Amino acid sequence: MLFKSVIYNIIVLAMFFYLSWEMTVFTLGLMMPTMIFGPVYGKFMKRIQKEISDGKAAASNVAEEAFSNIRTVKAFATEERECISYEKCNDNIFEKAKQAAYAYGIFQCVMQFVMFGSLDALIYFAAYLNGNDRLSIGSFTAF
Repeated sequence: MLFKSVIYNIIVLAMFFYLSWEMTVFTLGLMMPTMIFGPVYGKFMKRIQKEISDGKAAASNVAEEAFSNIRTVKAFATEERECISYEKCNDNIFEKAKQAAYAYGIFQCVMQFVMFGSLDALIYFAAYLNGNDRLSIGSFTAF
């Protein structure tokens, strides 16, 4: 699959360069923010998801200990302390999940802006090249 993808990408780039090297370079330049921002977002989300998973494990551990030692908890009247401990773990999970949701929303907003902005910029650049007789409408359509 890797070999097939590499060959496919080489052929596509060669065809793009054949049609218009200026449009190809412009398009590759527009793709750079996406290629940089995507992995940064991925690393951030991986870290946040790990923190959420660890928080869930900690909350489960607090609940399991309280339930397994219910007689001790009741004997020393520590129900309130166990509830507060579980609540803190739960609040931590909730805050991390909110961070993940905000990050996802920002990522989607930026990617939509970049995607549609790139299309607009590409059409504008093609119109500029067409106006200077360096790109025909047919070549742009083929591109």
